[in-house]
Amino acid sequence: MSLTSRLGAAWARPYSRISAFSSQARVFLLALVGMAMVVDGIYAVLLNLYLLRLGYGTEFIGLVNAAGLLTFAAASLPAGILGARYSNTAMMKSGAALSALGACCLPLAEALPGSLTEAWLVGSYALMLVGFSFFFVNGAPFLLNVVAVEQKHRAFSLKTAAWALAGFAGSLLGGVLPGLLAAQLQASLDHPAPYRLTLQLASSLMVLAALLLLWRIRPLPVDTPAPRQANGKAAQPQNWSRALLTLIAIMTIIRLFQVAGSATAMVYFNVYMDQQLLVATATIGSIAAIGRLTGVPTALLTPRLVRRWGEVSVIIGSSLVTALCLLPMALVEHWLAAALGYIGTLALTSIRYTAFVVYILDLVPKAQQSVMAGSGEMAAGLSFSMMALGGGLLLTLFAFRDLFLMGAVLSLLGTLLFWLYVILGKSRRRSNRR
Repeated sequence: MSLTSRLGAAWARPYSRISAFSSQARVFLLALVGMAMVVDGIYAVLLNLYLLRLGYGTEFIGLVNAAGLLTFAAASLPAGILGARYSNTAMMKSGAALSALGACCLPLAEALPGSLTEAWLVGSYALMLVGFSFFFVNGAPFLLNVVAVEQKHRAFSLKTAAWALAGFAGSLLGGVLPGLLAAQLQASLDHPAPYRLTLQLASSLMVLAALLLLWRIRPLPVDTPAPRQANGKAAQPQNWSRALLTLIAIMTIIRLFQVAGSATAMVYFNVYMDQQLLVATATIGSIAAIGRLTGVPTALLTPRLVRRWGEVSVIIGSSLVTALCLLPMALVEHWLAAALGYIGTLALTSIRYTAFVVYILDLVPKAQQSVMAGSGEMAAGLSFSMMALGGGLLLTLFAFRDLFLMGAVLSLLGTLLFWLYVILGKSRRRSNRR
């Protein structure tokens, strides 16, 4: 086979995998791309820069990020419970609509009186992430219920890859559009207008994604019925034993610390590059886009790594390397070192996330998997908010170096806690066999 034929086959393979899914799965993946381009791409690059252009400092930037992420965390567990109680489809649609509303409101803050601007920025961003929490938490069980059983692992892998690819495209747009709009407006990139218009365009994309879900996604035909007892009454859900609750709590704490390193890089990378290293906005956007793009092949590579090394080894290895990737950002004050550390962090995070989520869901009965998923996203949101708010306060007293080192240490702590859980679990199983 010629090189051209091989390349063509390589590009066609992902499309053939997607086309094998049901129409509902394809619509969901398309809406996911639209939402992720905004939340994980454009906003990841431009929100902090927009706030800087409005004249706010790192303390308020940390407050805005923390408020949004805290609401994401607070909404994640209720989102999973409500999705299981009522309908994943309804909660997913409602979440997408709320998220689009928040995105439409945020760029309007400049038109408000000064006393209301700060509250509007905090509230609209929090609304966007509350809605996104409902969409994200309920999207995974929805997808798994609209694909065939043999397609589930492939669907989850492609979902993660599509997420990373959308983040790449959004980051690229976030880096380029302000410059193009500034030229049309004859304004400087030190002015907030180019960033505001870019965020308004981004909100239009979220509205389209929400409309796509509302119009094209159908409710699942029949929810899985509760098992029946001999007398015909519905059986009660599996008992929430103390051991099960303890297990969910342990995994929640592990993920809280495990995510801290990548959270630090994602929240403060653009501020560090802009304020400390004086890097151009387009360059920041390009680096962020490359970081997102590396998550595509690493996400698709994860199932092969797990087959070869096992879930535990992949989780521990990727978590360790993620923490190490923060060291160049902390110890070498150069844009190239920061870029390499950031890209490495995002690449390894894609592997760690994919392997860890599958691992924790396999630990609990199916009836409690949505709660485990919701608690996991709650922990991740808390970790991001903790680093956003704590990082903003830390930067008023110390330097970016200290912030990135703290993120690395917390991430290593999460890895150590997971390793201890695995070791203690093996010891307990040996004792039980005796």
